[in-house]
Amino acid sequence: MMAFVDDADVQVHLPYDKLKVEGIPDDRAKVYLDSERIVRGYLAGVVDSAVLATWTSPTSTPETIRAITGRFAAALIYRTRYSENRLGDPEFAQNKYKEAMDLLMGVIAGEIPIDAVDIGTNFDNTWFEPNNSSNDPKFAMDDRY
Repeated sequence: MMAFVDDADVQVHLPYDKLKVEGIPDDRAKVYLDSERIVRGYLAGVVDSAVLATWTSPTSTPETIRAITGRFAAALIYRTRYSENRLGDPEFAQNKYKEAMDLLMGVIAGEIPIDAVDIGTNFDNTWFEPNNSSNDPKFAMDDRY
């Protein structure tokens, strides 16, 4: 499995003068895959699995998803790099994570479109019978048989 993002997708969300992705000695691929797993997990019930399966590389992944995954990866990288100097998580990493999560929730809610992807159907009462738009009920709770 290849990640949704590449170095450029992540670097754009990091301060270039402080942290260059290509200079990180750690295994970036693991961070990228962790970020991808977060996004896949949230989108699993929203985007058709056949569509998710086509996102096999950064070039086949929609830009919106690359932007979200890039933010998650940037947050994880920044947190790893700068958390050893502090007791808590760095505020920058928290902000990037929140940005990514807000965008992801926007996609799930249907507020942020994904290019060429139809977000799953919202099931409301019109999908089920009986419902408020159905004919009159055939029985009531106070009926005796």
